[in-house]
Amino acid sequence: MHIEHARSQKSPKCPAPSLNMRQSDISCIILAGGKGRRVRGMDKGLLEYRDRLLIEHVIDRIAPQVDDIIISANRNLEAYRSFGYPVVSDSAYPFQGPLSGISSTLPHCRHQWALVVPCDMPALPDDLVAMMRKHTRQSKLIAVCMQNRLQLILLMHCTFASTIHACLAHNQLSVMDWLVANEAFVLSMDNENNFRNINTMDQLLK
Repeated sequence: MHIEHARSQKSPKCPAPSLNMRQSDISCIILAGGKGRRVRGMDKGLLEYRDRLLIEHVIDRIAPQVDDIIISANRNLEAYRSFGYPVVSDSAYPFQGPLSGISSTLPHCRHQWALVVPCDMPALPDDLVAMMRKHTRQSKLIAVCMQNRLQLILLMHCTFASTIHACLAHNQLSVMDWLVANEAFVLSMDNENNFRNINTMDQLLK
């Protein structure tokens, strides 16, 4: 299904890219640049979960599925660089949310297709890219939905950078509004455990 156009204010649309893609032609952006409001302002990606840092869990799950990884972070940059991947900060629109992180990191992606995932989903499926890329012939932009709620997991072509930049320039920070404007294809997933966010300090202990 596609996201319905439920909002009147829309972001600019992106021209249709070529949809030819191999799994080896995909970059990954891991978003770790938030303020961590729900975890007492701590840097969520560097919190320990089951004896490892959250971002380590995500890297382990995603690295075998993509060709390169870029980490979006706005603090503790050296700690993030220690994982061996490029780290990019939100230089133009610092701490303005996920769209800002995506906009800053897209120019550093090696490939034209980018998987976007958050740093707080430690159990992402090991066939996530394979499941999402099946739908690239149906849509230009793919978003994951779990129990009727969109997750911050996207597979997108880098030509969408211009539409994100336009949103930020007009202080339109909603990921949902951007997805609606660009007619994202919504891929519903069934396995709730794979897409569980760690949002509170209590969840780190489970």
